[in-house]
Amino acid sequence: MHFDFPIENIKFNFECKGTGQINVECNNNVIDNFTISKDYIKDSNLIRISFSKQDPADSNSFAILKTVEINGHDFTEKFKTIPYQVDKIYHDAEIDNNNLYFGYIGEMYFTITHKSDLLTKAAWTLANNEFEYVKFPLKGDNYREKTTHNIIRDTKFMFVGSLAPNTQEIIDSINNLNLKDLRLPLHAQDNKKIQDWINDSNRITFNNFDSLPHFTYASGIVDCLYSFLSNASTVYLPNKVYYFHREICKNKDITIKDLFNDKLEENSNVIIELPTPWYSTDMLIEKIKEAKSLNCKVALDLTWLPVSNDNIELDLDLVDQVFFSMNKIWPIQDFRPAFRWSKERVADTQTFQWDHCTYPKISANVFLKLMEIYKLDYVYNKYKPIADKIMKTFDLSSTSVLWFTKHKDIEHNKEQPIWPYYFLDDFVCLRKLFDYHGKYFW
Repeated sequence: MHFDFPIENIKFNFECKGTGQINVECNNNVIDNFTISKDYIKDSNLIRISFSKQDPADSNSFAILKTVEINGHDFTEKFKTIPYQVDKIYHDAEIDNNNLYFGYIGEMYFTITHKSDLLTKAAWTLANNEFEYVKFPLKGDNYREKTTHNIIRDTKFMFVGSLAPNTQEIIDSINNLNLKDLRLPLHAQDNKKIQDWINDSNRITFNNFDSLPHFTYASGIVDCLYSFLSNASTVYLPNKVYYFHREICKNKDITIKDLFNDKLEENSNVIIELPTPWYSTDMLIEKIKEAKSLNCKVALDLTWLPVSNDNIELDLDLVDQVFFSMNKIWPIQDFRPAFRWSKERVADTQTFQWDHCTYPKISANVFLKLMEIYKLDYVYNKYKPIADKIMKTFDLSSTSVLWFTKHKDIEHNKEQPIWPYYFLDDFVCLRKLFDYHGKYFW
């Protein structure tokens, strides 16, 4: 019997009648009060439960296993089918399992194993102690109860994700904003302010922003990507990307080709995430240059740019559209401000809303207010030294994106992906470890 979380204690609750007696052993140690504490628990645990009574024929002497609690959660159902060995000296009977009823003198053996590595211990600690009653992004109902099922689910997927850390000072800055100050349209010069703010980074240099004269607001980068995809019949993508391009295109007349394995044809459409945890930044920039040489239309997704571990310098004359947000860096996923720069005017709803000033003003101005307070490098500089400590604790290695790390025991689950075309389970996302750094053992 295996459990995908670290077992801290096991409690058997027996009801004994008449002269019936239960004895519990774990790894050859007699257990008092039917409770196995963490002092007795190993990676693999042989448990023996034996039943005896003074008179084998006394039908009024028996025991019932009422509940089995592991870490305080009820797992009784898992124990109902364990084989039971009747002592032939006292009874001429055969039973496959006792269904938690002990009437015949005899015993049952079973082995319990569990995941006890440090990452799983951290995941269980957070899932159990810091349970999220509102969980997002999550397909289905985001409001949940603290059940054993949800705690085990959260343990399994604790470090698979992409939300921004809950940086408290940024949350406080947002909460101190007044709606009346956020309802006016952006100024024409705010475009240039955002460009300069990006280029003020110590890690990022974009040349020739002027080659992308058309600027619009977007409700998240997904809107930009969907617009680009909707105007293409064939799109080149790396095999692994963050957004669900293939899922979006599944029932549409759009062909997706592999950017690195299929021949790149002239005048094609290309989407590249820069940076990305799956591919080197140098490889991506070379592919951008190749696409430009073939007169391809290149869309640049900068979702992870603000937490790039690499220094990035790029001539924006090489690309046709640029999508930028801080939604995976700042805790502003409920506002979702994003911006698009493009060489040509894109005939879509973003452009229409921008031209007619009907875009969401509040979320756009939240971005600008935060931009006045925090530099683009602020979050990276805050979490980089914490990430280094966490990686050392859990034996993790870095990728080109600060949020995502690698571990020798973590790889993509090809058989049961979380969602189709979702690949972030390749990595250990540090977000939750950041949020509770110093509170627990890391």
